[in-house]
Amino acid sequence: MVHHSKFLYSALVVSAMAVSANAQVTTSAISGKVLDETKAPVIGATVVAIHEPSGTLYGAVTNVDGRYTIQGMRTGGPYKIEVSYVGYNKMAYTGISLELGNTFNLNVDMKPSAELLDEVVVVADANANAGASQNFSTQKIESTPTVDRNVYDIVKNMPMAMTSKNGGITFAGSNNRYNSFQIDGTVSNDVFGLSASGTNGGQTGANPISMDAIQEIQVVVAPFDVRQSGFTGGGINAITKQGTNTTHGSAYTYFNNHNMYGKYSAVRDYEKSPLNQQFTRTFGGTLGGAIIKDKLFYFVSAEAKKESYPSSIYPGYTDSYITNDVAKQIADQYKKLTGFDEVYNQRDVESKSFGLLARIDWNINKDHKLALRYQHNNSYDDNSGLKSSTYTFGNSGYRMNNKTNAIVAELTSHLGQNLYNELRASASFIRDHRDVAYQGPTVQIKNILGGDQKTTNTVNIGTEFSSGANYLDQDIYTFEDNLSWYLGNHTLTFGTHNEIYRMKNLFIQAVNGSWYYTDLNDFMNDKPYEYTYKYTDPKLTGGDTQWAPVMKSGQFGFYAQDKWDVTTNFNLTYGLRIDIPVVFNDPTENPKFNEYAAQQGFGVRVGENPSAKVLFSPRVGFRWYTNDSHKTLIRGGVGIFTGRVPFVWLSNAFTNTGMESKGTTINVKKNKVPSLGEYAKDPMGAANSANGALSPDIVTVDKDFKYPQVFRANLAVEQMLPGDVKLTLEGVYSKTMNNVFFENLALTNNGEKVYAIPGVEASAAPRYSKEKSDYWTIINLRNTNKGYTYALSALLEKKFNFGLDLSASYTFGHAKSVNDGTSSVANSNWKYNYSVDTNSKDEVSFSKFDVPHRVMLQASYNSPKYWNGWTSTTIAVIYNGFSGSRYSLTMNEKSDFNSDGQYGNSLLYIPTDKELNEMLFTSVDSKGNTLKMNAEESRAAFKQWLENDSYAKNHRGQFAERNSNLSKWEHQIDLHLAQHIYNVQGVGKLEFTVDIINFANMLNKKWGASYDSAFNLSPVTLEYFKDGKAYYSYNKAEIKKSDIGSRWHCQVGVRLTF
Repeated sequence: MVHHSKFLYSALVVSAMAVSANAQVTTSAISGKVLDETKAPVIGATVVAIHEPSGTLYGAVTNVDGRYTIQGMRTGGPYKIEVSYVGYNKMAYTGISLELGNTFNLNVDMKPSAELLDEVVVVADANANAGASQNFSTQKIESTPTVDRNVYDIVKNMPMAMTSKNGGITFAGSNNRYNSFQIDGTVSNDVFGLSASGTNGGQTGANPISMDAIQEIQVVVAPFDVRQSGFTGGGINAITKQGTNTTHGSAYTYFNNHNMYGKYSAVRDYEKSPLNQQFTRTFGGTLGGAIIKDKLFYFVSAEAKKESYPSSIYPGYTDSYITNDVAKQIADQYKKLTGFDEVYNQRDVESKSFGLLARIDWNINKDHKLALRYQHNNSYDDNSGLKSSTYTFGNSGYRMNNKTNAIVAELTSHLGQNLYNELRASASFIRDHRDVAYQGPTVQIKNILGGDQKTTNTVNIGTEFSSGANYLDQDIYTFEDNLSWYLGNHTLTFGTHNEIYRMKNLFIQAVNGSWYYTDLNDFMNDKPYEYTYKYTDPKLTGGDTQWAPVMKSGQFGFYAQDKWDVTTNFNLTYGLRIDIPVVFNDPTENPKFNEYAAQQGFGVRVGENPSAKVLFSPRVGFRWYTNDSHKTLIRGGVGIFTGRVPFVWLSNAFTNTGMESKGTTINVKKNKVPSLGEYAKDPMGAANSANGALSPDIVTVDKDFKYPQVFRANLAVEQMLPGDVKLTLEGVYSKTMNNVFFENLALTNNGEKVYAIPGVEASAAPRYSKEKSDYWTIINLRNTNKGYTYALSALLEKKFNFGLDLSASYTFGHAKSVNDGTSSVANSNWKYNYSVDTNSKDEVSFSKFDVPHRVMLQASYNSPKYWNGWTSTTIAVIYNGFSGSRYSLTMNEKSDFNSDGQYGNSLLYIPTDKELNEMLFTSVDSKGNTLKMNAEESRAAFKQWLENDSYAKNHRGQFAERNSNLSKWEHQIDLHLAQHIYNVQGVGKLEFTVDIINFANMLNKKWGASYDSAFNLSPVTLEYFKDGKAYYSYNKAEIKKSDIGSRWHCQVGVRLTF
C-alpha cells in the first residue's frame, strides 16, 4: 500500500533550490544534506544520480555532517536521484533537471524502512543565482523569435543585456569588446578585437555555432566565483548537445526573401518601395546517439547558410544622398586619373557560411568521463562601407573571409569521495583575410551635396583604405584545471586557467596611396589637400613592402576559493584570483625615436612591452534565503574582475614602430600635395615628392600599463509574490580601475587657446601644435581609472501550469567613460574620441554604450497536444523598447579647429542667443565660392536647430558633452509561431515555424521605426579661419531612420525531428 500522505510529506521535505556556481563551466552539480527522522545527519548514505536519457551514473557518499556533493554532471535531464542507507527506505526522486553552471540543492529526510514510500517527482525552480546571471534552456532557445539564428538574439532577452547595431552586445553599459564568449567552457570570442560581434568569424557576420547544436546558454554579469574571468563586461557560455542511448536527429531548412520584408521605406517618408530580389537560405541537421550503450556517445551538427540581397543605399536613394549624375562624374574622373573602372549601380551583397560540429562523450567509468569536440567554420561576407551619409563605389568595398578550426578535450574525474577534478584543454586556429576587386589609389571626397543641395556627403572610391593589405592569423591554446575538495560544509576549489596566443596581423592602410579632397570641385581639378602612403621598409623586411609582425602573448590565472554553506539557507563564497598577462616578444626597437622621446620627456620607448603585472581579483558573494519557505532570496557580492585588452591595440605597437612600417602624410599646410593624375601608379614617388614629408606614425604602450579591471558590486532581492509571481530587483555597479586611454604625444600645447566665438571664454579650447614633432602621430596607450556604469532592473515572472510563461522587466542605468575604444586602430581611438581638449583624459562623459531606459515584455505559450494528440502550438511574443542610441554633437571641420591635425573630432560649442549674434557666419567658402545659404540664413537656421534639439536647448553657453544626445525611442515587437505535428510516418515530429521581426511594422507602416547608430552629428561647418577667427555655415544634419531596420521581415522554417 502506498501512503499518499507520506508521499506528499516527502515532496515537501525536498528543498529544491539552485546554488549558482557561476563559472563558465560545461557541467552542472547537485548537493544537499541527508537527515534521519530525528533531524540528525546520516553519515555514509549512498547517493546515486542517473541521467536517464544516457544512463550516465554519478555517485557520492555523505560525510560526517550528512552532506554530499556531485560535480561534473550533464546539464538538463531528467535525472533520477536515489538515496539509500541501511535500515532506511531508499528515497527516489525523478524529474530533476540541472542548469548549466548551477548547483541543484536536494535535501533529503530519510524514513525508517517500515514505511512505504513512492518515488517523488521534483518540480522546482532552479533559477536562484549567486550573482547577476541568467540561463536559457533548449526550450527557451527554440521558442525565441529569431531570423538570424544568432546566439545574441537569445542573450539580449536578459534585462542587463542590450544588442548594439554594429552586431555586438553590451552588458550594463560596458564596452562589447570587453565581453567573453565561450563554447563548452573554452575561449571562442574574438580576443584580437576586430569583430564587432566579439566572436570568431564575426567579421563575416557568421554565427559562431548553430542554434541547433546548443544545449544551454548561461549569461553572467557579476559572478563571484573566482574561476570566472576574462571579461569586465559580461560572459556568455554556450554548451553543446550530447548523444544519448536513443538515436535522435533533425533536418531543417529556413528561408526568407524580398517578399518577406515590409514594402514601405521609412527613409522615403513611408512611400511604397519594395525591395529587389533577394534571399536567405539555411539548411542543416543534427544526429546523436550511442556507439556503446551507457558508455560512448556521439553528436554531430552541420549547417550551411547563403544570403544575397541588393544594397538599400545607392546614389539617389534619398533626396539628401549623392545623385546618380554626381556618381557618374566622379567615376569618369577617377578612370581618367587612374585608369580603373568603377560602378555605382545598386549592388548585390552576398554572404555564405558553413559550420560543422562533432562531439564524442565517453563514460570511462562511474568516476571518469572524457569529452572531445571539434568545430569547423568557413564563411565570407561582402562589405560595401555604405552609410546614410557616406557613399562607397561598387568595387571599392571588400570581401571578408574566415576559416576557424577548434578542438576541445575535457576530462572530469571523481577522485574518491572528497575530491573532484576538471581538466580542459583546447586549441583554436582562426584565419581572416580581405579580398579586393583591384589594387588602385584610394580617394576620399568630402562635402559633396546631396540631391537636396543642402546635405553634405562623403564619397570613397578606389581600393578600400584598410583592405589593400589585411589579414589576421590567430592560434589560441588554453589549459585549465580545477580541483574541488569537500570538507564538511566547505567546498574548497584550487585551479589554474591559462591562455597562449600567437597572432600575425598584416594591416597596412593606404598601400596604394590615399588622396583626400575637400569637395567635388577640388577632385575635378585634382587638387587634394592631403596625401597618405604607408608601406614596410624592404631593407628591414627582406624585400617585403607588405610585412606582418608576429605577437606572442599569454595570460596565466591562478585561484583559490571556499564555498561555505554556513546554514541550509545561507552560503558564502569567497576567494582570490591572480592573473598575470605577459607579452613574450617585443616590437623592433627604434633607437632614433627612443632618443627623441627621451629628449622630449615623453617617458615612452619603442621596442619594449610593459612588464608582467600581477593583477589581484578578490571576490566575495552570498546567497541568503530569509526563511525555510524560500520565498525571499537576498543575494549579492563585491569583487574585482580582470579582463583582456583587445590584442589589436597592443599589436598596433608592433606595426607602428617607425622601423619596418613607414608612412608619409603630406598636407597642404606644409607642402604641395602630389596630384592623383601624376602619381596614381607611383605611390612611392608621390611620397618622395615633398621634402620633409616623411613623418612616421608611432604607437607605444606605457610601461605601467595594466589590463582592464573593474570593481563590481551586485545586490538583488528575489521575492515570490502571491499567485506564484516572482519579483527580482537587481542592481549592478562597476567602477573603472584600469581602462585604456589613447593620447597623442606628437601634439604640444603651450597654453594657447582657440575660440569657437571670438572673445567668449567659455568657447575656448586648447590649441595644439605639431611643429616640434618629427612624427605625424605618437599614440600612447596608458591607463585611466575614470568612468563607471550602473544598472537597476526590476523583473516580474509568472509561469502557469497550462504552458503560459509571462515576464516583464524595466532597466535603468548609465555608463560613463573617457574613451569608448570603438575602433581597432589606436590612432582612430584617439582622433575619434570627440572632445574639447583632444589629449585630456579627464573628460568623463556618457559612453557610446549607455542606454538609460529599456523595457521588455515577453509571453510564451506552449499548448498541450490536441486533435487526438497529433499536434500542438507554440506562440512567443517579445516587446523590446529602449531610449535610443548615443551620439555626439560636433563641428564639421573644413578647417582644423584646434590644430590637432584631425577634422571633425571637435565637440560643438552651443552658444547663447547673445553669443549666437557674435558668432561669425559666412556666405562663401575658403575659396570664395558662394554657399547655398548666406551668413544670416545660416545663423537663423542654426538658431532654429538649437531651439529644437533636446540637449542643446538646455545647455547653452557650453561645449556639448561627448555622446550627449540620444536618438528617438525605438519599439520592436518580435513574434515566433510554431506548429508541431507528431508521429509523422512513425518517424518523429514535424515542425513548421514563422518568425516575424518588427511585427508592429506589419500592422502599421509607421510603427517600429529604427534609427542609424551614428557616432556624431554636425549642425555647423567650420569653413575657415580668418585673422584667427572661426567662420561658420549651417549644415543640415539629422539622425536618419534605417531603411531595412524599420521594415518588418520574417522567416519560415521546416524541421523534422526524430
